[in-house]
Amino acid sequence: MTDPFAIQDLDVSLKQIPLKHPFVTALHRVDKINAVRVKVTLANGVTGIGTCTPNEKVTGDTVASTAAVITDAIKPVVVGQSITNWRPLLASLKDAIVHNAPAKTAVEIALYQAKAASLGLSLTQLLGANSGFVETDYTISIGPSDQMIAEAQKMVDQGFKSLKLKLGADNLDRNIKLIEDLAYAVGPMIHLRLDMNQAWDARQTMQAATYWKKQGLLIDFIEQPVPAWDLDSMAFLTKNCPYAIMADESVESYRDAQKLITMHACDYINIKLMKTGGLSEAQKINDLAESNGIKTMVGSMIESIESLSAACAFYLANPNTVFADLDSIFMAEQDPDLALYAEISGDQIGVK
Repeated sequence: MTDPFAIQDLDVSLKQIPLKHPFVTALHRVDKINAVRVKVTLANGVTGIGTCTPNEKVTGDTVASTAAVITDAIKPVVVGQSITNWRPLLASLKDAIVHNAPAKTAVEIALYQAKAASLGLSLTQLLGANSGFVETDYTISIGPSDQMIAEAQKMVDQGFKSLKLKLGADNLDRNIKLIEDLAYAVGPMIHLRLDMNQAWDARQTMQAATYWKKQGLLIDFIEQPVPAWDLDSMAFLTKNCPYAIMADESVESYRDAQKLITMHACDYINIKLMKTGGLSEAQKINDLAESNGIKTMVGSMIESIESLSAACAFYLANPNTVFADLDSIFMAEQDPDLALYAEISGDQIGVK
């Protein structure tokens, strides 16, 4: 007798959505969302869909390589297994191939969605939370100072209460002045979050942060100011910087998180599904952080709504997650699947 919960098929396709304007960081430039879409079909006809956005500068993956990995390495492993055998199923997905976190993320989200649908639940409910809205910041990408300030003012006018500013490795004095001028332009009630994407060193970070603190700027945290490998500098800044330090690229796995926590090398951890390989590893990292008194943020790449809504569900299910950086849906031209997963209002994303 056929198991109605057996995975009958796994289909891979591509999804592209243009951005309203280019997104620029110290690492790369993005002009459109390039998502790999996975559809899992169970024997009973129930389906689940997941997506990922590979990034060669962050995760070391491309769209082509990710699609090939899912088709050639992951699909043969998971097809035929049952979602009723949940833990072994996820373990086999993780062990199907080393690295390739985005590919695993897309498949795992699809599996979670299929499991939720089989139980008559939403993904948020499956993770143990009620439907709700997630307040996200909005990221201002690198550009001329006047352009960044104008965009910041525009997004505040649209209802955003927190802004993340991308900063590059160019003139330090220019960056220091930019943040000061932008803070005054948007007003003292707007929270700022600064992300260098590994472009600075500890000396530059301390010099800038000390000045901003003297000016009384409302900065929630400074994110990954130094290279991901430079944990000694992360530890130094965590101890000495007047603002909290958020780890991003330094944490891709549970083991990475363990090392940073042991070294006291961060105040917060940015958990991204595209780095962790999916919801299950993200949960392990969050649980570890929580047990050590470290709050987390749910972050994202430039993603489509399928993976963003999964990240929103994760946020709602974890009170230890106190920040959300899930803003690419606001940067993109209309995502054709938005209404299937979420609704947006002001600076919030609502999920069932």
